[in-house]
Amino acid sequence: MRRPIPMTIKELDFRKIDLNLLVVFHALMQEQSVSRAAGRLYLGASAVSMALRRLRELFGDPLFVRSGARMVATSRAEELAPRVTALLESAHQLVYQVDTFKPGEMDRVFRLGASEPCEVSVVSLLLAELRQLAPRASLIVRAIDSTHVGDMLDNGDIELAIGYFKETPAHHLCETLCHHEFACLFDQRQLGRIGVVDMQTYLGQEHILVSQSGHLSGAVDLRLNELGLSRRVVACAARFSALPAWLTRSPVMASLSADIAQEMARAHGLETRPLPFEVEGYDIQMAWHRRLNDDTAASWLRALVKRVAQEAFLPQVDVDQTV
Repeated sequence: MRRPIPMTIKELDFRKIDLNLLVVFHALMQEQSVSRAAGRLYLGASAVSMALRRLRELFGDPLFVRSGARMVATSRAEELAPRVTALLESAHQLVYQVDTFKPGEMDRVFRLGASEPCEVSVVSLLLAELRQLAPRASLIVRAIDSTHVGDMLDNGDIELAIGYFKETPAHHLCETLCHHEFACLFDQRQLGRIGVVDMQTYLGQEHILVSQSGHLSGAVDLRLNELGLSRRVVACAARFSALPAWLTRSPVMASLSADIAQEMARAHGLETRPLPFEVEGYDIQMAWHRRLNDDTAASWLRALVKRVAQEAFLPQVDVDQTV
């Protein structure tokens, strides 16, 4: 005979509870704003305010108190937050089984933010992969910089940012994709045939760089200064996309991220060489809002971005070292 299963859940108690209130609670914890939570849930601000009143009655606590423009969680809300998140994640996994996800049948618009170098390299490979693996999906890419990428993720303008980030808020998740070193790029039709670029050859050229702030110096010049050296920088461009046209029309050299240099060399018949001195590189990362961490399609996209980013950062190709 089957033994009776102890009943720990009182079904009738759920008649007093609207589980949708927990979804509102979670949105308020993430956004710290009634209006932003309303926008995230596609509800009116009055509906979220009413739900907050019901949450306060349900838990017997204010839960969120106003501090300037923010709604700050109380200690009771902070205590509840991880348990509510775990409950919602379990419910989501129960209803939306991961094994039903089929990229080839996915009809979704992915919204990315990317720095210009990443748009040239990583995103170009990503688009090619998407056309093969998820032909019904669409891709929108927007320009980003460190000053507003956080707001774009918070507001849902983009779901994933790819680039160099000095720091990210606690409610954003971040993963390093690859590390970039520097290389020099030039047109041998302008500079002549060059094998190994040694220090004398490098300093003997005129140089161009990319600077959104309009400066004629950058990380390479700082390193040269540490070595007691300097180079002649004759111009700065506002965008990386200008470099191929400048290099093919003037006898100048550019120093930039190695993967971008290699992509431009491939596309425009240019030459790339290692720098004759070490310059500290930088990490390319992807960042996303914590609310998308368990989104199946978003997780699939992040895994794809990680793979193509590693492919984009190709190793330097050996060159003929004879002049």
